[in-house]
Amino acid sequence: MKRSSFLFGLLFVAFSGALSATQVEDAYQLESIEARGTVGAYTVGLNYTVRGHTELVAAHYFYASQLKDIPLTGSVQGELVELKGTDGSVFHLRFVGNGSNGTEPLTFYNSVGLSGQWMLGPRTLPVNLRMEHSTNNPGQPLYVDVTSQPDAAFEAMVQAAQKSILAGDRIATAKYIDFPLTANLAHEHIIIHNAVQLQANWSRIFTPAFLSKLRNDIPHEMFVHEDEAMLGDGELWFDSKGIATVNAVE
Repeated sequence: MKRSSFLFGLLFVAFSGALSATQVEDAYQLESIEARGTVGAYTVGLNYTVRGHTELVAAHYFYASQLKDIPLTGSVQGELVELKGTDGSVFHLRFVGNGSNGTEPLTFYNSVGLSGQWMLGPRTLPVNLRMEHSTNNPGQPLYVDVTSQPDAAFEAMVQAAQKSILAGDRIATAKYIDFPLTANLAHEHIIIHNAVQLQANWSRIFTPAFLSKLRNDIPHEMFVHEDEAMLGDGELWFDSKGIATVNAVE
């Protein structure tokens, strides 16, 4: 996903009154990025907010198996990033580029990932992270454009929907769908209007390839676009009431 800066100084003005020129400038420079990858054999997510592409403002990471945010503090020295977790972990990372930066030094803005080491006591594991997408306005609920629910409640619904599909529970899954459901299959586009039609088309929609991909999708800090949240690489799209679209996996 293309990363983009979050220009939300005007929102601050709307809710907090007039801001100084410096405050507005700082607000316009803030950006939160979601990175995904591995610490050793563990799948993790890393979320960090930066100002001006170089200053680390806030960060946390989580394990996909737990989905519990672990706060991080840190610093940036040139192309090196050090992060310290409240769990006692320490990340020693370096920006990873793809050559598009030319002769410019790598930063949060022009890099494509981070790599290095994670340490906790005597234990050391390799770290490989790729930058995936921007989250919503820093300091605002992630899913404010999707739902009025708190982030945790919305993600709990997504997690429950994912589990019901993987379990093959057709009755439970229907409860998490906002009918009519759009299903973009490999060679056709169908509309599912109710639970009966869902049952009749279940195996066509939720194929072994789809389930294999869905099993590894992370229902936490998801990408939001046009008032919907995307799970994984777009296998499922959720609106405020549930699953709105299913996209086939080749």
